[in-house]
Amino acid sequence: MNAAPPASLLKPTACDLESVIATSELKQRKTRTRDRDAENQAELELTQELAKSPHDFFQKLVNMVLKLSMADSAGISLLDEKNGRFVWPAVAGGLSPFLGGGTPRSFGPCGTVLDRNEAILFLHPERHFTYLEPITPPLEEVLLIPFHVEDKPVGTIWAVIHNKNRKFQLEDRRLLENLSAFASSAFKVLVSVGALESLLGRKPDSESVPL
Repeated sequence: MNAAPPASLLKPTACDLESVIATSELKQRKTRTRDRDAENQAELELTQELAKSPHDFFQKLVNMVLKLSMADSAGISLLDEKNGRFVWPAVAGGLSPFLGGGTPRSFGPCGTVLDRNEAILFLHPERHFTYLEPITPPLEEVLLIPFHVEDKPVGTIWAVIHNKNRKFQLEDRRLLENLSAFASSAFKVLVSVGALESLLGRKPDSESVPL
């Protein structure tokens, strides 16, 4: 059973959940052409990193998301079922100070993605998940993709745009969905070598993490 969210998270939300979800907009936006050479090189580097250093792989992966996508920040969320929350073991870009932070399983963007088991684009998610309001730089758009182990969603890859003059494109969704297979492989390796618990128990690098 998931732990109940802290009382501080139960204050009235600014708006309903559906009003901060805009995934359908991706199909209406103009999208850039796929850069096959850059993606192939990234996949080669990720494959080599997973074999060489699985403990550091997630950071390599989010760095690659930042490089290939429209994102200003990127991260990995791993589900800690025991404590009913998500943990961020790897973060790149503007939200790097929140490394080791996380969100509740029962009330947060990542939890919504796992519940629906599909990619979701949020626009200013702090309007619903109000405990995200203190985060800076601001969360203009947040794109999250679930990844799986044996068909069970166990975490998300997420990307954030902080610049209000840019928007995610359908190509970003495709890219993150493709890279999610690497996250699944890394998760399996970390479980097999007994290293997953150390990532889930990582202490935040900042006092200003969401939770």
